Amino acid sequence: MLNKIERKIGKYAIKNLIYYLLGGYVIGYILYFTNSRLGLYNYIVLDPALVMKGQVWRLFTWILTIPQGLSIFIIFMFLLYFFIGRSLEQHLGAFKYNLYIFSGWFFMTLGAMIFYWITGMSMNVSTYYINLASFLAFAVLFPNVRIYFFGVLPIKIKWLAIIDLIYLGVQIISGIISLFALPNQEVQSIISQFGIEAGAAKIMIVTELFSIVISLLNFLIFFLATRKLKLSPKEIHRRNDFRRKVNQGMQENRTQTGRNPYGGTTSGGPYVAGGVIVHRCSICGRTNLTNPELTFRYCSKCAGNHEYCQDHLFTHVHVQ
Repeated sequence: MLNKIERKIGKYAIKNLIYYLLGGYVIGYILYFTNSRLGLYNYIVLDPALVMKGQVWRLFTWILTIPQGLSIFIIFMFLLYFFIGRSLEQHLGAFKYNLYIFSGWFFMTLGAMIFYWITGMSMNVSTYYINLASFLAFAVLFPNVRIYFFGVLPIKIKWLAIIDLIYLGVQIISGIISLFALPNQEVQSIISQFGIEAGAAKIMIVTELFSIVISLLNFLIFFLATRKLKLSPKEIHRRNDFRRKVNQGMQENRTQTGRNPYGGTTSGGPYVAGGVIVHRCSICGRTNLTNPELTFRYCSKCAGNHEYCQDHLFTHVHVQ
């Protein structure tokens, strides 16, 4: 279904969307740190009560709000967001990446308005969890990509995603426990020492829980809709045959040495021709030099010569 929609309106997708997202965050940071003098940042946050009074621009301007406070790690955060955004757009295509981001914003906005209509309480939502959904999507698509934590410690992205999911689970459990504990007079007296009323504390907790649930639902719904859960017998046979040939070839390479057509030596994987790049994945950019353990194949369904690694041969969008 998404492919049919993409064929009709895909040409209207915003190319290089991550540039505009990061540019919006720069504007948000400027407004945030000049807020004490100008007060403009208060006019862009999503406040359902004020939206109902006619300030409808808040439905759209809240996407400029900062995902987290300014710190010395802000440059690393921008670089990570840029890397994730570019990778997702290259893998999913501009249309599906646009849809993924905008659907997250839409669900968050709609949920905040519905929450206000039901409870009468306004809740501020954050773009942090929109970016979290992108991070989880990237971890699913590229689980073995390594990043350097604090620029020093190499760690696979899947382990960071697992840590994030555990942290989110703890947040959900602790938030629910806190909601049940708020009516307690002793708990209210403790939080009052920090200048927080019970009603404000409840809104803060509910906002946090709501944002987490919406981001996770957006992630699950999108990937359940875009991934092929039911494969045809022909596709299943094709995948199994590919895996069998890959395993067979790797076993043969482990037991044999000698010259190859490119002048290099066979060492358990793609040919390495004396430091020359022979294979390059059109999606992730990995080559026979950077990842000699990978197997590369050309796709017969793509127009032109497009080569993919074993991780993306069956998951890429065919080039027409």
